[in-house]
Amino acid sequence: MLDRRSFSVWKYVLAAWIGGFAVMLTPRLLFGVTAADVGTSRVLITTAAVFVAVGWAVWMAALAFHRLDEFQQEAGKFAWYWGGSMGIALSTVAYAFIGLGGLHWLDPVHFGLGKDLFRAFQMGYALGIGCPLLGFVLVRLWWQAAKR
Repeated sequence: MLDRRSFSVWKYVLAAWIGGFAVMLTPRLLFGVTAADVGTSRVLITTAAVFVAVGWAVWMAALAFHRLDEFQQEAGKFAWYWGGSMGIALSTVAYAFIGLGGLHWLDPVHFGLGKDLFRAFQMGYALGIGCPLLGFVLVRLWWQAAKR
């Protein structure tokens, strides 16, 4: 059975999922589900919805984190740092395989080749690597300035 503190944490996690989902559903209700129309309003409103949904999820995650005891907080930080670092490191194997055309080799009908496709893949992968690195640097600088 969940104790009172654990229930509070899961309440925030559930609120993050439901709230984020509701915000992300708004543009779909507004514009429909087909992505045929890539107009300015669709791009800006959907991007704003993503921004709000992520902000909501981060806020709920912070509230949930603060409800954890010290041992659980340290376990979470350790797991995110080492697990995330190792996951990113291991993703380079998949990057090399996909970047060299491995998916096309496995299934040529559904996976094409070409410079444009590879550039899009590179940009997506760079975001997945660059954003955590940038976040680490910013939080590290904030931590250093705040703890002096």
